[in-house]
Amino acid sequence: MTRLRSHPIILAACALLAVATPAAAAARPASPAGGAARAAGTLPADQGTPPPGTASVTTSATPSSATDLNTGWKIQSSAVAGGSGAAISRPGYATTGWLPISRPETLMAGLLENGRYPNVFFSDNLAKVPTDQFTPNWWYREQLTVHPRRDGRTVLIMNGVLGTADLWVNGIKVADRSQLQGAYGRFEYDITPYVRDGQNAIALDIAKNAPKTYLTDSTLDWNPPAPDQNTGLRFAPQLAQAGPVALRNVHVVQHNAADLASSDLTVKADLRNDTNTEQKARLDATITHGGTRIAVSANATVPAGSTRTVTLTPADHRALHLRHPAVWWPYQLGGQPLYHLTATANAGGGVSDRTDEDFGIRTVTSHLTPVKAGTHTTHGSRQFVINGVPLVIRGGGWSPDMFMRYSPQNIRDQLAYVKNLGLNTLRFEGNLPPDDMFAQMDRAGILAMPGWQCCDRWEDPSSKWPDALKENAGVQAAHVARWLRDHPSVFVFYQGSDEAPDAAKEAIYLKAFSAADWPTPQVAAAEYKSSPQLGPSGNKEGPYNYVPPGYWWANGPETVDPGDPTFTNAGSAWAYDTETSAGNTVPTQDSLNRFLTAADQKKIWDLSTTNGPGTGPDIFHVYQKYTSYTKTARMGQYNTPLWNRYGHWSDMASYQRIAQMGGYEVTRAQFEAYLGHFKDPVNPSTGVIYWMMNKAWPSLHWNLYNYDFDQPGVYFGAKKAGEPVHVMYDYADGSIRVANLTNARQSGLTATARFIDLNGTVRATARQAVPALSSQDVRTVLTPKVPAGISRTYFLELTLTRPGATVSRNVYWLSTKQDEVDWSKSLGQGFGAVFKPGGYADLTGLQSLPAANVRVSASTRRNGGEATTTVTIRNVGSKPVPAVFTRADVRRGTSGGRALGGDDQVLPIEWSDNAVTLWPGQSQTLTARYRVADLRGAAPVVGITGWNLSALTVPARG
Repeated sequence: MTRLRSHPIILAACALLAVATPAAAAARPASPAGGAARAAGTLPADQGTPPPGTASVTTSATPSSATDLNTGWKIQSSAVAGGSGAAISRPGYATTGWLPISRPETLMAGLLENGRYPNVFFSDNLAKVPTDQFTPNWWYREQLTVHPRRDGRTVLIMNGVLGTADLWVNGIKVADRSQLQGAYGRFEYDITPYVRDGQNAIALDIAKNAPKTYLTDSTLDWNPPAPDQNTGLRFAPQLAQAGPVALRNVHVVQHNAADLASSDLTVKADLRNDTNTEQKARLDATITHGGTRIAVSANATVPAGSTRTVTLTPADHRALHLRHPAVWWPYQLGGQPLYHLTATANAGGGVSDRTDEDFGIRTVTSHLTPVKAGTHTTHGSRQFVINGVPLVIRGGGWSPDMFMRYSPQNIRDQLAYVKNLGLNTLRFEGNLPPDDMFAQMDRAGILAMPGWQCCDRWEDPSSKWPDALKENAGVQAAHVARWLRDHPSVFVFYQGSDEAPDAAKEAIYLKAFSAADWPTPQVAAAEYKSSPQLGPSGNKEGPYNYVPPGYWWANGPETVDPGDPTFTNAGSAWAYDTETSAGNTVPTQDSLNRFLTAADQKKIWDLSTTNGPGTGPDIFHVYQKYTSYTKTARMGQYNTPLWNRYGHWSDMASYQRIAQMGGYEVTRAQFEAYLGHFKDPVNPSTGVIYWMMNKAWPSLHWNLYNYDFDQPGVYFGAKKAGEPVHVMYDYADGSIRVANLTNARQSGLTATARFIDLNGTVRATARQAVPALSSQDVRTVLTPKVPAGISRTYFLELTLTRPGATVSRNVYWLSTKQDEVDWSKSLGQGFGAVFKPGGYADLTGLQSLPAANVRVSASTRRNGGEATTTVTIRNVGSKPVPAVFTRADVRRGTSGGRALGGDDQVLPIEWSDNAVTLWPGQSQTLTARYRVADLRGAAPVVGITGWNLSALTVPARG
């Protein structure tokens, strides 16, 4: 079909489409938001965590000819702004009173940047933001200078919109909101007829985001909704200019040998002729890595107004056959080498267009584990294999900033936390971040598990999707598949979350992903469900609230019916659990002081929260919308077991002691159980995603670390389980297991278990040489018996050593009285453990421990902008009293070593270990790495706290 050159729309996905008016809109998915090219000097400085009122930072995108339109934007409500789109979108329109924003962002992000609603995250301030101001449409406007190419076209690329929008350029309506919608709806608009040399203006008339109506983003029950429902722009629009032939859909397809000894690469690119005459073009592609450089090319004739796909294969270019390629691995298993592809389209006597991208060579497969007698699954569990190595997926669910702000430095810090925890994966349930984050994950070796969002319009059955929405779904799927396909960190895509796609939806998704040469597995759902083509998912979800540590290790009930809707929340460490945790996370006192009043904090430990689920006062920062199982946003289901297992509290200080130890205990058990059951011959555990990794705002709900980088007990519990070589205790059968998460064979190890009474008496010791462990191996090495006569509450100290070194040390506080879960009621209730009457383990003996005596020394060395503080803790007591759950924090102090008042904690920070337990004569050295700048000119000091310690502070000078 002939394309009318005078019309502004460039075209859509796979076929050229003629249009009749400037407002008509067909679209073509373009390059992913957030690549490498940007105009020098146009972005603000990278500022790390974007606090309320601070602009965030973005990166730019491929193709290299595209420039992110990051600067010069202003916003204003249509209830205030005067004039029509035709007037507002003309250069010179007076924007007096409009709000300048540093980049395209959501409305709330823009208001915060302009000083509205300070301290929006403190106490319940968020609830006080008036939402009626977001009912009218809002305008986004940018005025910019453009110098069009004389030999080509100028294209405006829209990278999704949260809500719907009419698009205007220089007084002309270019696109209508009936098309311009969707979080990842990539559309290109040819604005060549309207752009001028010099000043130009772009205006967007954006209507409020509606996750129940459009295929967009929301943060579900992760936190309260943003007051504006995240209305606006998440990814920057782009301006692309090319000569007569434009490059699109450039990517590398790899066919790797089973042993990765060789790789055959195929380079594919679409050459689009944007003229009315036939064009002779040449595609040049160069692949580089280290000293390797591969240059290949091909000539093509592209008819007028059409697109031709050019494919460069090893059959025609021997250089594309790589012997011994550099292979990309998850960070614990190897390196993360990246190859770089540069492609140019040459036409009309010069370079017409250019694009660049990185890719990694690796192979990902998945399968369902065999179904055997006694198995809990009908079809097996989903197992992922990377480069031929089956591994346990261990990670957390990702939450973006509540107002969709983005900072590359903030992401670097968070990914450093993920690695510090010893985890390997982030799950993205919708809410896909800018490309910069995936690029950082590629370099860090952290796996990305993206998929569509649950619970909103995405998971309505296709019968409720009108044809226009189905078309929009296809556009979004095509863009996402093209965007993410070459990121080596992306190892899977979930085409459903709580629900598997029906046949019609699945066909839309699979067609788009197939057209994009999607290289890794696709899975039907995050729950144990199936779709017609993808088949059974092999995944499950839940639980989501408090369960005791033994819950994870127990194999659950002997009979579980996958057809029962409660099956997905059946718990215990088997199968691949895509979202689960013991629920609430209690921040440290430092963190609580940053976002809650004293009255707010009292609600957390209020004694009325100890009488069962749904008890206690409402707490705004314990948001949860599913009131059917939490009653309201209260702490009852979390605090009641702590109260009964650990003993009673009377104030925040005594509550904090219990909450931090209790969080450590259950989180360590969760990750250890999924490691420990990896080799189970009947019900293997193949992966676990902690729900969640981080949070969009300061929260007491579902996170391993808080918005402010706070590291509560759950953080260090997860970190202990994530040690590269780790010794652990099985709460179900009392065995001791050892796991090797490294890529190297481990030999010469010895495991030792000591049962220690509350009074310090060692009641029994067991020791065993550990057989050599291959990579990803897990072995049971000891099954010691609890000695008779040991105290009701007691300790188990595990050590894993090789001559001259301690490889792993792990201390448990246990009880001769076991937790007793009522499985029938827990499965029916589905979201946490229901205990049998009086069925709580007795850890109250910890309350009677005498005070311990420790000596602490600390020093700091600086290397450029990084500081490392080393802390040695020695138990120097004369009586056999352990120093239990002893924690170190680096703080900002005065030159005299005295701790400053107020918020003096240094964050973010990476500890080698923390929250340790030591008996007299034992010592442990901890190290902490952080930025020198975060000392803010003060001298570092170290604060020490513990279960049975008086707080102390020591200097940590260099």
